[in-house]
Amino acid sequence: MDPFASALDALFHGPGSEAADYVTESGVQEGVRIIRSRPTADAPFGDSRIRQDTCIIDVRRSEVPMPSAGDRFLIREIDPAAQAEVLTVCIVTGDPAVDVEGMTWTCEAPEA
Repeated sequence: MDPFASALDALFHGPGSEAADYVTESGVQEGVRIIRSRPTADAPFGDSRIRQDTCIIDVRRSEVPMPSAGDRFLIREIDPAAQAEVLTVCIVTGDPAVDVEGMTWTCEAPEA
């Protein structure tokens, strides 16, 4: 097995990764593993800049061959306080970027 693929599998099944459903605009749904991060970004606003939270999702190219704007990631979590399932929907915006090895997509996907 390719050492990069093995390392990527370990990364996407390790701490900080999570299960999600990937839904295309045409409605096709598949289970995937993702790594979600929420960095802060500066956005231009007139003559100044505004800091805003963003949501970045990394997904393996072997699971999602070509994500596109409008596709969604559905992430189910358990709220410990309410002991209930919470559904977070993240919608892909813009064009996803592929990594240098061509193995993962990085998608900007803010919560809806």
